[in-house]
Amino acid sequence: CKEAGSSASQPAAAGTGIKIAYVNGDSILTNYKEFKKESEAMEIKQRKAEEQLQSKGAALEKEIMAYQQKAQTGTMTGKEMEAREKYLSTRQEAIMAERDKMAQEIMSETAQINKRLQAVMQEKLNEIKKQEGYDFILSYVEGGQVLVADEKYDITEKVLKALNEGDAPSTTTDTTAKK
Repeated sequence: CKEAGSSASQPAAAGTGIKIAYVNGDSILTNYKEFKKESEAMEIKQRKAEEQLQSKGAALEKEIMAYQQKAQTGTMTGKEMEAREKYLSTRQEAIMAERDKMAQEIMSETAQINKRLQAVMQEKLNEIKKQEGYDFILSYVEGGQVLVADEKYDITEKVLKALNEGDAPSTTTDTTAKK
């Protein structure tokens, strides 16, 4: 954070008495350690779910091919073929339902994590706002609502330091897991 005298935290129209700062939203997401940790954990969880579903899909595909071979050689009766087709169809539907359920669980868990991390960030921003006397702390992201910002009002590093100090309680269940 660069100090430029007492006007560093005052807008150009100092007569208004409004004190404004901003954080770079992209930098927060990239450098907030807890966010990165949670994102990586969710990526691993999603990858494992995809691998599990791919494995089940491959096994079903083998069963379908084996059924097709038997059906072509004429070693199955019409009733057996009908029963096998029903079984395979039911398995396929079950795999698709499991995929949908896993996707919903991951989305829900991700939303809960984001909500918790947003609350921690909001708490830290309010502390900084109170300590520094800011009236507004804006979020700057490329292409966002704030089109241009003067770097002297950037408090991203201060916010990241507060977020990454480790005093934010973690609610994940595997925080004691070995890395």
